[in-house]
Amino acid sequence: MFHKIKKYTTTNDVFNIALIILSVCLLFGVSIFQSTMTWRTDAYFHLSRIHDMASYIKTLQLPLMVDIHAFANTGQAINGMYPCFSLFPFIILTSALKPIAQYETIIFAFILLGSLLNYFVFQKLHASKLQSLTAVFATFTFINIFYSSSLNLFGVWSIYFLLPLSILSLKKISKKANYVFVMTLAASVSFVLNTHLVSAILLVLALFCYFIYLILHCTQKEYFVFKTILAGIISVWLSLPTLASIISFSETRLSTVQTFPLASSTLNIESMIHSLTNPSIFGAATPPIFGILLIADVILLSNIKHFNNNYKIIILSIFLAQFLISPYFPWALLQKTPVAIIQFPTRLVPLILSVITIVLYTANKLNKSGFLFVTIIFSVAITFSYQTSNLLVKTNFPSFRNINKTNEDLSSLIPKSRENTKIDNSTLLDPSFYSISSFPEYIPNPKNQKGSDLFRNIDTVNKHELLVNSEPTAKYKVTNQGNSISFEFNNEVKGIVDLPIWYYPNMNYVITINRKHVPVHASRRHTLEIRNATTKNINVVIKNPKIISYSYVFSILGWITLFILPLLFKKRFADNDDMMNSHIKKH
Repeated sequence: MFHKIKKYTTTNDVFNIALIILSVCLLFGVSIFQSTMTWRTDAYFHLSRIHDMASYIKTLQLPLMVDIHAFANTGQAINGMYPCFSLFPFIILTSALKPIAQYETIIFAFILLGSLLNYFVFQKLHASKLQSLTAVFATFTFINIFYSSSLNLFGVWSIYFLLPLSILSLKKISKKANYVFVMTLAASVSFVLNTHLVSAILLVLALFCYFIYLILHCTQKEYFVFKTILAGIISVWLSLPTLASIISFSETRLSTVQTFPLASSTLNIESMIHSLTNPSIFGAATPPIFGILLIADVILLSNIKHFNNNYKIIILSIFLAQFLISPYFPWALLQKTPVAIIQFPTRLVPLILSVITIVLYTANKLNKSGFLFVTIIFSVAITFSYQTSNLLVKTNFPSFRNINKTNEDLSSLIPKSRENTKIDNSTLLDPSFYSISSFPEYIPNPKNQKGSDLFRNIDTVNKHELLVNSEPTAKYKVTNQGNSISFEFNNEVKGIVDLPIWYYPNMNYVITINRKHVPVHASRRHTLEIRNATTKNINVVIKNPKIISYSYVFSILGWITLFILPLLFKKRFADNDDMMNSHIKKH
């Protein structure tokens, strides 16, 4: 039996693909059918993003850069500043599912597609079929189901699946003028950029280091540089919605991303060892990937003699990177610099693990069936433990819906309850769930307010305090549909009306009173203000700048072209490569 399995895994792609699909279904697909889910860390944030985007899609509209169906329904610029373009097609394809099934299907599809991609990419990196299969299973151990239920590492996971493709693409275009790999390089960087900005920055830095190494050993430097620049231009084209949104908000002073003490988020031996205990999902558990990194380090060092000099340079870089994210590096000195945007130095761990995976499973002398099969079995065991621990602990969690009924201060309920409660579809289908809480990032802050002044404004807006002549009124009803918000008052209001909707100068606001458009002003709270109003109804329609709509169209056309062009002109692409290579040889 073992010999048959060995034969199939070393010679048969179809068998390996079927094994990958079956394993992903068993290890990560079970969550799709659950009736409740855990929602620790940033789950509420990402659940709210999906709900808001889905609300626009249901009315056949492109997502606004501001969120009016989530984050307290205040028109906060989450979509504009936190990339969502890569998530867009996943939400469209899963829009018919219930919230939990949709959420988990997005994760499942991402892992499945990424795993299949990695299988073929590793073979292009000269790994054997069994090595490529092992690399896929080893990557499963980096995906902790505790965190997958939060989707908060969705951006980080893109490193696992797209760094190998980026490395392969750079390597290929350094050796010959291949347009297909120019496009795969552009697509991989763009997908990460359209998913998570910090991960994209780390990916580009890693690729830049590899680019420097390649150009020092490349005999066709001018063509390599040209193709790399071309890939960069295509990547910008494919990332237009993300880049245009960020540039659009760049002229507006916004509240900054929440920062954390860098020095307290470093990696040390103690945390790596503790991570291997597979801690409970109560509280701030140590991510298991720290322990996986420790195991990978041991494997690297114990097999150091099997690597050639090029691999040893990479291994040295791996340990240098680990030193940089350790307590021995003076991270405290960088706390007030732009570097603080990474929030946690340990964000580098997924990148390091991806590089280690490439090293371990492309080295010829480690292509030993015994080592590879042991790795696969260990990977399945530890990944399965994530699932079982999640399911077992969840059975003892109370329902958030029951706690919600007994708690008056709902805004403080989210951070207290997400660590030790479970939510169900009835909660996620209730629009009011997404209006409970907001986040302090990307709030209009033109006067650069800090501390109490800024949070006072945030607090009053999040509590939906509508001011009439500077006095709060509670006698109104709000209705959200598509990109419009309607306010209906019990009694006619007169004077200056300050709506609890954030005002961004780059957005287009159309306010209608008594069937007439009225001028829009910014209030002292930096919200929408209407002067000299006399009405019982106010309707606000919010639209993206036209450049954002155009960027969506151009980028969608770019992605379609990217997939279709190589198929339609496969022979011409090959001919162009041959012509370019012969031209290079002549000169």
